[in-house]
Amino acid sequence: MVAYPQDIPVVIIGGGPAGLTCANLLATWGVDFILLEREARPLNLPRAIVLDDEGARTIQTFGLHRTYLQQARPGIGSRYYDDTGICFAETGAGPRTYGFAKRHYMFQPEFEDALRAELDARVPGRIRFNSNVIHIAQDGTGARVTLTGEDGGEHTIATHWVLACDGGRSPTREALGIAMQGNTYEADWIVVDTMDDPDDTLFSKFYCSTTRPMVSVPAPHGGRRYEFMLLPGETREEVLEDGFLETLMAPFRAYDPAKIIRKTVYTFHARLADRFRQGRILLVGDAAHLTPPFAGQGMNAGLRDAHNVTWKIAAVEQGGADAAILDSYEAERRDPAWSMIQLAVAMGEIVMPVDPEQMVFRRLLLKALDPFPNVRDYLIQMRFKPKPRYDRGLFLGLDAPEFEASLVGEMLPQPTLDTPDGPVLMDEALGSGFALIAQCEAGRQAIGAVERTTLCGLPLGTLSLRGARFADPDTARPIRTHRDQVMLIRPDRYCAAAVAPEDLGAMLEAYEASLGLPNARTDGRPFETA
Repeated sequence: MVAYPQDIPVVIIGGGPAGLTCANLLATWGVDFILLEREARPLNLPRAIVLDDEGARTIQTFGLHRTYLQQARPGIGSRYYDDTGICFAETGAGPRTYGFAKRHYMFQPEFEDALRAELDARVPGRIRFNSNVIHIAQDGTGARVTLTGEDGGEHTIATHWVLACDGGRSPTREALGIAMQGNTYEADWIVVDTMDDPDDTLFSKFYCSTTRPMVSVPAPHGGRRYEFMLLPGETREEVLEDGFLETLMAPFRAYDPAKIIRKTVYTFHARLADRFRQGRILLVGDAAHLTPPFAGQGMNAGLRDAHNVTWKIAAVEQGGADAAILDSYEAERRDPAWSMIQLAVAMGEIVMPVDPEQMVFRRLLLKALDPFPNVRDYLIQMRFKPKPRYDRGLFLGLDAPEFEASLVGEMLPQPTLDTPDGPVLMDEALGSGFALIAQCEAGRQAIGAVERTTLCGLPLGTLSLRGARFADPDTARPIRTHRDQVMLIRPDRYCAAAVAPEDLGAMLEAYEASLGLPNARTDGRPFETA
């Protein structure tokens, strides 16, 4: 018989990438949890197909970059074709600002297998399949989660926090009465995942057709994903028939049902939950936001949520921080999540228009920009993608930066360090929790004098970059903005503060005070919320 705990600090609902990432991060920081998945077994469906550089950095926290990423295929860019088959625009792979390729093409079932295997190696027996949550009651101090288990019986678990990672149709969100605002695309899309594909290029290909827009995306193990827009009058049943798909795919490959992993029809949404937190329940991933697939950001937005929310729960559970800091989860994540949704919508409208007037506009726009290649590349390469940056939340001095190029509030670049033992990604030297980075001699001495090894209950690492050699100096260059300061880096790799070396002790006390730790001094600067 499957056992359920009577009480546990965190209950995670949903065993997809967001839920499993939350679980691995909590395990890394020593926070106990149980993960409840209503399905009887893992879904062997290749839904998400892109892991971006920020997502890769998240799984680096618990070491999965050394194993799983070896199976993924780093992307080298995108190509855009018109109706005549001419490639009218091309993007490159881009810099590895955060330590990894901008895009990795992946097979979601393998990714989930790797996440579960890592979790079982760290804390065995924390996943319960066939466990359907039917009710959550909560008060100011916790929640009680009632579920039906594999044995058919009812079980209740007392918990401090519930992470609802239960998907776009989240029963948890529905039960809370939290609405989703935004739009649903009028046109559905056919999605076909193949094996043994003759197209082994590592480009994503956008066919910007006036008749039927189409996308072709690389997949691991010689596979490929094809996406076709449904046209008016076509039905879901009709377009999934073998005869229809054989004709549809003929320009790209021979259709062989034995080589088809999955065929389905998707409705794309651009929606955001009215709120991400209600009491002790927090919505994570698709439960909080739904993103069209054009920018490959759906699953990755969920991984960002996971990294953001779990370290704060760990600070509360392990370090005694005030539960009110969980309000910063929505304060930090809401606007960036919506910005990514808008990016995906913009990509769809720019590269996949159907209306002839839109096609003419795009063609004339690109032609007009020919004399201005930098502007043209900015548009085509989607360089308007928002930087990983928060304009409010758990930071010090965010509203009054000392330097115009301050990294406070922004994700820290991750250069590669040249060491006597070989190249090392910088996060490896920072550790999994908070970290202090110094670049000058005074800073090196200041962090060397820090006796504590934890901050807010999480590990506190130190790293002196004085005299460091980088394999990629361009990636490291933004860090030099704070060359005369000590930087405090959060567990999710955002810069929380930067101060003069002599102010380091006061800064650490002020940061703990901003988290509401009971023994922290409160005469320092509070964190900025606007």
